[in-house]
Amino acid sequence: MGREVTFNIGSDEVSGYLAEPTTTGPGVIIIHEWWGLDSPLSNIKELADRLAQDGFVAFAPDFYKGKTADNPDDAGALMTDMFQNRMDEVDRMFTCAVEGLKGIEKTDPKKIGITGFCCGGTLSMYFAGKFSDLIDASVPFYGLPQLAPVDPAGVRVPIFFVMAEKDEFVNNDEVLDLVKGCWKNGIEVQAKVYPGVNHAFLNTKRPEVYNESVAEDAWKMAVEFFKRHLL
Repeated sequence: MGREVTFNIGSDEVSGYLAEPTTTGPGVIIIHEWWGLDSPLSNIKELADRLAQDGFVAFAPDFYKGKTADNPDDAGALMTDMFQNRMDEVDRMFTCAVEGLKGIEKTDPKKIGITGFCCGGTLSMYFAGKFSDLIDASVPFYGLPQLAPVDPAGVRVPIFFVMAEKDEFVNNDEVLDLVKGCWKNGIEVQAKVYPGVNHAFLNTKRPEVYNESVAEDAWKMAVEFFKRHLL
């Protein structure tokens, strides 16, 4: 369904996977896990296709610029390097992704949501705090607030935090502190902790943690959230 594209704004560019609906719809940026966009352990392109089937113009940017991992050590190294050394570049890539997605003919209305998982969930929280003027809604899945400074006072768009009760990577108490901070802004804030599941419960490429019933419920809620705030 999708295709590889590159968006350019001045000297900045971002490449990734674009999936379009049959008609028109708002845009959603969907951000990869720590494996990278094209890793054999990534299901992000499949999820972008699902977003297109749900009526959104979906773009999955490759913030690792072609690098991927298929094991936790290499994935951790890529993610750590990004958060510690490349965030200025990632900020510019994100801005480029937003403007590029708005420029797609099928993106109508010109509203943008963001979502992501693990590493991408972290960025979905971070971008909501830093670039609320560029987006219209955010749905971070099991993001790790310790990886990037998330300013809850800067979150001025509706946001829906999705968590896993048995998450071995995320301190859910820290995420709930973010929920409280965002709530004080007078915006719509939702949070759901799914009992009995682990980190990455929505990744079909990892059967050891994937949970079909929870994944389907969480996806349905995310889509409904986006439809409510982007259409």
